[in-house]
Amino acid sequence: MESLGCNKNLIDSEMMLYLMKKEYEYMEDPREAEIIIVNTCAFIDDAKEEAIDTILTCAEYKTVGKCKKLVVAGCLSQRYGSKLKKEIPEIDILLGTGDFTEILERLKNKHNNKFQLFGKPDYNYPSPGKRSLLTPSYSAYLKVAEGCNNHCSYCVIPQLRGAFRSRPPETILEEAEILTGQGVKEIILTAQDTSLYGNDLSDSLDLSRLLTMLAETVNVDWLRFLYFYPTRINDSLLETMSKYSNICKYLDIPIQHVNKDILESMGRQGDYETFYRTIEKIRDIIPQITLRTTLIVGYPGETEKEFHELMEFLKSTEFDWVGVFPYSPQENTLAYKLDSRPDDRVVNNRFKKILQVQSKITQKNYLRWLNKTIRVLVEGRSELNPEFYNCRAENQAPETDGIVYIKDNGAVQTGNFVNAKIYHVDGHDLMGEVSR
Repeated sequence: MESLGCNKNLIDSEMMLYLMKKEYEYMEDPREAEIIIVNTCAFIDDAKEEAIDTILTCAEYKTVGKCKKLVVAGCLSQRYGSKLKKEIPEIDILLGTGDFTEILERLKNKHNNKFQLFGKPDYNYPSPGKRSLLTPSYSAYLKVAEGCNNHCSYCVIPQLRGAFRSRPPETILEEAEILTGQGVKEIILTAQDTSLYGNDLSDSLDLSRLLTMLAETVNVDWLRFLYFYPTRINDSLLETMSKYSNICKYLDIPIQHVNKDILESMGRQGDYETFYRTIEKIRDIIPQITLRTTLIVGYPGETEKEFHELMEFLKSTEFDWVGVFPYSPQENTLAYKLDSRPDDRVVNNRFKKILQVQSKITQKNYLRWLNKTIRVLVEGRSELNPEFYNCRAENQAPETDGIVYIKDNGAVQTGNFVNAKIYHVDGHDLMGEVSR
């Protein structure tokens, strides 16, 4: 199983793996596998290139390995299914984003080996998802919804994943119980946009209500949620986060830009002042909050004036973590036909400037942890320095934020929580020692 792209795709891969293990043995070495599955991403050009390269690499195992069936699933299949079948004949089965649960049936279809299925993406986990986790045993993602209704001008996700569809809260609660029963200590709620959760189910249901139900009924140490639309943050959400100790004081709010004209062209809400006031309110209600955002540079119409506005906002708000992406034009999106896009050299320079500025901000913000004792989740021995263990604190989401390194004192175990006193800030990482 090769799972590419986002954590939502990873959950789909885990469900496929669970189904496959009912009838097949899982092989760690792809050369020994008779069935290879590539679950793909097609969000931006880099993701598409990675997917194609992975498919071609796996196709070689039909010659140098034991592969008899090559299955390609996910967003790339949904978007380019017919083209993939034509250009990569080694592919035996193509599954779309709403069809992956049919993988066993399709593998057994002896009458049509070149089966392709990439229909309407309207599947939505009608029952608690049974999965073989691809994450470490102590941490798992839990999808609360599928699809997206935002229709940002640069994004193809609604075309690939369909309209926004919330999962029923009782289903989510049951799946959370299953995960904690397996030893999971950190549950990360995810969707394309968690801020829309429940709107399509009930007038009284939203993410704040779901978080309350989970925090009160599920025995989990950390509840984290990702990708909340910034203009939909309200007092109810923030007060819920503040109230429950097992809800991580961590918010990922992708703003993408702050210039009003750019945001309107993107099909997004908000502006500099709106975002600034929102961040002030967040920090007022939850002073210890960690804030993360994502930005796009080089969007059509972004001149030095708009970029300067973005930079000033970044300096004034001092997010703890920032992901930045050069604009990637995607065919069949509204932004694809827009002109006045900055040239690649300009975009690359802006990209580097934001990284330089944010790196200094992150290091400055990290100083607040110096000489403090914080609770961390042990993730395993460091490959770079075996004397240390890699850990994460509440302010660090998996694979995107920094690491806390702690020295091995003989009592540290992977998957457990320990208290660590921080004695050094090293770039985007912290170093500490176990505190009794």
